Amino acid sequence: MQRTLAMHMKNNGTKNSFFQSLLDRKTFTLTYELVPGRGAGGKKIDRLLEFAHRANKDGRITALSITDNAGGHPSLAPVAIGSEIQRIGLEPLIHFSLKDKNRNQIESHLFLYQRKRFHNLLILGGDFPKATYYGQAKPVYDLDSIQTIQLIERMKAGHYRHVHGNNPHALPFSFQCGCVVSPFKMTEAEQVWQYAKLLKKIRAGATFIITQVGYDLKKYEELVRFLSDHKVRIPVLANVFIPSPAVAKFMAQGGVPGILLPPALADLMQSEKKEDRLLRAAGMAAGLRKLGFAGIHLGGNGLDFDDVALVLDQAEELYKKDAIAPAGIDFPIAHGWSLYRPKGKQHNRLHPGTRPGARPLHHLVHRLLFSGTNPLSISFAAFCRLCDRHTISRRLLIFAERIIKEILFNCRMCGDCTLPESTYLCPQSGCPKKLVNGPCGGSNGGRCEVFPDRRCFYVRVYLRLDQKTTLEDLAGAPILPPKDWSLEHSSSWINYFQGRDHTTPKAD
Repeated sequence: MQRTLAMHMKNNGTKNSFFQSLLDRKTFTLTYELVPGRGAGGKKIDRLLEFAHRANKDGRITALSITDNAGGHPSLAPVAIGSEIQRIGLEPLIHFSLKDKNRNQIESHLFLYQRKRFHNLLILGGDFPKATYYGQAKPVYDLDSIQTIQLIERMKAGHYRHVHGNNPHALPFSFQCGCVVSPFKMTEAEQVWQYAKLLKKIRAGATFIITQVGYDLKKYEELVRFLSDHKVRIPVLANVFIPSPAVAKFMAQGGVPGILLPPALADLMQSEKKEDRLLRAAGMAAGLRKLGFAGIHLGGNGLDFDDVALVLDQAEELYKKDAIAPAGIDFPIAHGWSLYRPKGKQHNRLHPGTRPGARPLHHLVHRLLFSGTNPLSISFAAFCRLCDRHTISRRLLIFAERIIKEILFNCRMCGDCTLPESTYLCPQSGCPKKLVNGPCGGSNGGRCEVFPDRRCFYVRVYLRLDQKTTLEDLAGAPILPPKDWSLEHSSSWINYFQGRDHTTPKAD
């Protein structure tokens, strides 16, 4: 999967110092993550802007990333801080979280960011929204990260067209889209899906990668080997997060979706000085640089610029001396699954399909009714088309479909059924984020981010796959398009045979 990145350097006549740094193999790119809080101003915002001024004067940090409602909590929109950082003279890296945006809002934000001349977006689904004004906020997830990257790439290529017009968008789009991957999953199903979905994101157009937070250097090394095996050449930033002792304890207890902080490290941090945590981060940065990462993505809570400068100073010194931090930097995930065997380049054997359930039977029935090549399927297609001609017959068919599929699949009647692509499990009812192109990164130990008492939906899918399924099969599967919600509560059977659903290609 060799990528030609030089073509992405054309950036609407403006300089993109962050992406240029990533493409320069002689440069180790440094970014730092800022987390705006609630409110339009105050001491926290003042501290963020003071950090930006000092970082710009120091010159080593290439970009400051700004989170988008981190943790599912409402915060100051990243465009506000991004604009001020840009005026200070640094490149903003805008987190583009999809949990709160439908596709109209996504396009609107893209127009705004293009107007602001922002160049770099980190596309991510985002943590499930938390309770706020009058209780639980409604999650959106109208597009997933893969579909959003595809949308942006089509805009950049001039192929995007509005539904009510045939003219391509006149304004050039110059965003570089980053994506996220976690090599730190505990179970086979979770880890295989993370790598498969990463390859899909790259296929969709992602041009750089930032890892999830982790403290297991062998898993960082596994990611480097995986990308090399698949001939992926796009730059990767390793995430180095420096938590306070209290936050470390919270993370070790599974309090932050998708992050595995080993309890041994959390216990160690309770008795450490702040300088010890900073030196460990410096050692990690130096070690990750030796592994071949293009840079590091620094973050932490309760840090000021002097703390970050100390980390950067010590990391450079450790790298030159080929040394590590005094307290050690490698904290493996206990009982974690690895893609590779300990002392060899071969993959560990995958074990999909250990619990196929009723999938083989459902697959047989689907082939009989929807293949279009046997007498039963041809007759059923004719019957559905006939029902579609009259209101009463259409309603009766919808009623019958609703009863059958609700009993068998807990169907939500979205009108564009993807059961065959998800081993006959319904993502509309089974996944809280309703994702159709693979899982989010929030699962922990195979359990759902939102409902920890349940298995992750895509872990269940993995257990029902054909036993011969490979990681490459999952990565190479067609990328499913966004739902057309005008079909909701209609018959997916009729829509399939009438060419209204995702199985019939649509013009961009």
